[in-house]
Order: sequence, then structure tokens, then C-alpha cells
Amino acid sequence: MPVKRVEVETLPRLPADGAVSVYCLGALVAEEAQRTGHPDFARSIETALSSFLETLPRDIQSQALQLSYEMALGGECPSAPKLRLVYSRD
Repeated sequence: MPVKRVEVETLPRLPADGAVSVYCLGALVAEEAQRTGHPDFARSIETALSSFLETLPRDIQSQALQLSYEMALGGECPSAPKLRLVYSRD
């Protein structure tokens, strides 16, 4: 099965920080490996990405996770958040 083609215009703009780009591209490779039946390879990439992410400053971690999430959605809107009830004794 061929790799899912993604239009450049549909991807969010990659930030100037190279670490964010590396993380996002690695996440795409891991996702494709899992999808095409290579779970061990996907798991090893995910482990490496996790270690890489831990070395980054918090703000860069946040950018990398947010962008990889948006890319995984592929332009689709995420599902609506569930209603959360708040309990108060007042």
C-alpha cells in the first residue's frame, strides 16, 4: 500500500526549529510503519522519539506534540471535547 500523499498546502507550517520538524517527520514514519504492518519498527521509532522529546525544552516539546497531532488529523477537525461536570459544595 503506498504512503498516503499529503498536499503541502494542507500541512501546518513547520516552525523554524529543526527539532520540531525532526520529531514530526519521525512520527509520520512511525505511523506509516504501524499502518503497513511493521509494528516492531514503529515501536522502536516511537521509543527513539520519546527519548528525543525528553531532551527538548518544554516549549519545543509542546510545539512538536501539537504539530504532530495536527498532522495526524490530516486537516480533519478533532472530535468535540466531552462535557465535564463540575461539582461544588457551595
